[in-house]
Amino acid sequence: MGSLFLWWLVLAGLGLITLPLTFRLFSDRSNRGCAFGRVIGLLLVTYIAWILGFLGLPYSTALIVAVVAFAALNLLLAFQVRAELGAWLRGAGLRALLLNEALWLGAFLFFAWQRSLQPQIVDQEKYMDFAFYNSLMRTETMPPQDPWMSGMVFNYYYFGYLAFANLARLSPLPSFISYNLCVATIAALAFSELCSIGLTLTRRLSLGVLTGAFGILLGNLDGLWQLLEKGGFTQFDYFRSTRVVGHDATINEFPYFTSIHGDLHPHFQVMPVTILLIGLLLDPGRVRSLVERGVKTFGDLMTATALAFVLGAMVAISTWELPVGAMTTFLLLHRYLPLRPLFTRQRIELIVAVVVMLVAGYILFLPFYLNFAAPQGGVGVKFASTSLAEFLTVFGGLLIGPALYLAACIGPKLSIKPEHRQLAGAALALAVAVAVLAGNAVFPIMLAIVVAALLAAYSTGDAEERAPILLIVAGGAALLACEIVYIKDPYGEKLYRMNTVFKLYLQAWFLLSVAGPWCLAQFLERGWASTSMRRVALVAVGAAALASACYPIGVTATRLQYRGLASTLDGNEYMLHEHADDYAAIEWIRHNVSDLPVILEASGNPYSYYARFSSNTGLPTVMGWANHEGLWRSHEDAVGKRQQEVTRIYNAPNLDEVNDLLDRYKVKYIAVGEVERKDYRSAGLEKFQKLKVAFARGGTTIYER
Repeated sequence: MGSLFLWWLVLAGLGLITLPLTFRLFSDRSNRGCAFGRVIGLLLVTYIAWILGFLGLPYSTALIVAVVAFAALNLLLAFQVRAELGAWLRGAGLRALLLNEALWLGAFLFFAWQRSLQPQIVDQEKYMDFAFYNSLMRTETMPPQDPWMSGMVFNYYYFGYLAFANLARLSPLPSFISYNLCVATIAALAFSELCSIGLTLTRRLSLGVLTGAFGILLGNLDGLWQLLEKGGFTQFDYFRSTRVVGHDATINEFPYFTSIHGDLHPHFQVMPVTILLIGLLLDPGRVRSLVERGVKTFGDLMTATALAFVLGAMVAISTWELPVGAMTTFLLLHRYLPLRPLFTRQRIELIVAVVVMLVAGYILFLPFYLNFAAPQGGVGVKFASTSLAEFLTVFGGLLIGPALYLAACIGPKLSIKPEHRQLAGAALALAVAVAVLAGNAVFPIMLAIVVAALLAAYSTGDAEERAPILLIVAGGAALLACEIVYIKDPYGEKLYRMNTVFKLYLQAWFLLSVAGPWCLAQFLERGWASTSMRRVALVAVGAAALASACYPIGVTATRLQYRGLASTLDGNEYMLHEHADDYAAIEWIRHNVSDLPVILEASGNPYSYYARFSSNTGLPTVMGWANHEGLWRSHEDAVGKRQQEVTRIYNAPNLDEVNDLLDRYKVKYIAVGEVERKDYRSAGLEKFQKLKVAFARGGTTIYER
C-alpha cells in the first residue's frame, strides 16, 4: 500500500502543478483540462530534462532543474490567471477535480490489482521494455546507450520509456515495482481522459464513463465466443482474442489486453498522449479561433504550440501515430470549414497549418531523429480480404453506436423520400450480401460508413456536432486503410500487414470509443426513431457492452484461479522461486554498481530468459536479443558479428585469446550463471576464475575485470 500511495502522491502533485497550464489550454466546456494535467506535466518535464541532457547537463540534475522550472512556469501562470482560476475552483472546478481524481484513482487501483495477479516482468517482450526502462533510470547522458548493444545509442523510440523512467526517478521505488505501476498508470490515464472527453461531448456522466469503458475497460467479442465455447469464465485464453483477424497473420490488440498484458511498449505508452490530442482538438473554446483567424493572440499561439508539441511527442513515442494523428488533426480542425467548394483559400491554409504543426513537432524532437536511423521499409499496396465475421468480432461492439446514428441520420439528411427508403435499404443489403459472398465485405462496409459519416457531418450546420462524426470518419478511414495499404516490414509475406493492422486498429479503437456513446445519445434524444426503436437501440448497445465485458471478466477469473504466486506488484518475485542465484546477483548489481559499466552475458533467442542481467539492471551488454537488434538496425552485419563474438569469448580456452574483444567492448563484468553453463563449454568458462570474483552464489558468479 505504501508504494501505491507514494506513486499516487507523485502523480497527484504533477497534476496539481500543471493545473494553471491546463486552465489556459482548455475551456470551461472541457473542465479546463484537469483530466490531462498529469500527461501534460509528464511530457513537458521529460522534454525539458531531455533537452538539457543534450546540452550536456547530467540527466539526474537536468530532471531536477526541469521539475523546478516547470513548477516556476506554472506558478507564474497561476499568478496571471489567479482571479479566474480562483473563481473556477470555488465553483465547478473543485467538483471537476474531485470527479477526475475519483475516476483516475479507481482505474489506477483496478489496473494495479490486475498487474498484481500476474506481475512477472518476463515473457513476450517485457525483457526488452524492462531493459530500456532500467537503462534510462541509470543514464546520465543523452542520447542514451542501447542496453542490448553496448557502446551504441538507442535506435528505437525511447522517449516514452524516458518519461516513465522519470516517474520512477521522482519516486524512490525500485524498478521491479515501479514498472508495474507505470503499466497501471497508463491505463488509468487513458480511462480518465476518455471519461472527460465523453463528458465534454455528451454532458452526461454516465455516457462519459461509458466512453472510458468502451475505450479501455472492455474487450472485443471473442470473449463472448470463448464463454460460449468453454461454458464458463475460468478457462479463458487471454492471448487468443488478439489473433482474431487472419488468425496468426495479424495482431489485433485492444486497449484492455494491452493494459493487462504488461509490455511497456511504445504503442501502449502513447495511448494517453493520443487521447490528449483528441481532447485538445475537441475543445470548442480553443481551436475555433485558431482556424477562423489564425494565430492572432497569445492564446492562439499556445494552442498551436500545444498541438505541434503533442503531435511531435506522439510520433517520437511511436511513429505509427503519424498518419492517423495527422488525419484526425486535419479533420477536427476542418469542422469549422464548409465542405464545398472543394478548393478554397481557407482549406489550403488549413492544410499548410497542419503541415507546419507536423514540421514543428519534428523540429522540437530533432535531437531524437538526428540519432535515429529508421529501419528500411516503405508503403505497399495490396487488397486484403478480411473476414467479416472476424472483423466484427473485433469492432462489432464499437460500431453499433455509429451505425445506429448514421442509419437514423443519413436518410433524412439526404432527403430520401419515405417510399424510397425501403428500396435504398434493400439495395444496401444486396450490396453487403454480394460483398460477403465475394469475400471482401469489410472494404465496402467501411467505405460506406466513412462516406455516410462524412455526408452526415457536413449536413449539419453545428461545427461542434460535426466533430464526433468526423471521429467516425477518421476511425473508419484507418480501418479502411488496413484493407488497401500496409507498411513494409521484415516479417515475410504471410505477415505482410501484421504491424499495420496492429497499430491502426488500436488507434481506430479510441476514435470509435469516443464517437460511439455520443452517437447513442443523439439517437435517443433527437426523436429520429420511435419509442420501440429507441428501446431496441438501448438493448443493442447494452448487449454489446455485456458481450464486450465477457473478456475482462473471463481473463480475470482465469487468472484468479490459476495464479501461482500471491498477489504482489514485485515483478521479480518469480526469480526467487525459479532463478534464485541469478536473482541474488541482480540484487547485488542493483545495490553495488553505479553508472553503466558493460556486463557480458549469454546472447540468445528473443521472448525468453536470455539477456536477464541487462534487462533487470539496465547495465548494457555486448549483445542482448540479436533478433530484435537486427530488426531495429535493418539487419546490420555488426549484430550477427557481436553475437558470434560473445560465443567466442565464453568458449575460448584462455583469456589471452579474448582480451582484445573484452577491451574493445569495454567489458567490466562477466556473468556466468545457469544460461551460460547451459550454452557454453565448461572448459571455456573455467578461464574466468583467474579474474576477481565480485559476487558468487550457488551456480551464478559475477567476475570483475
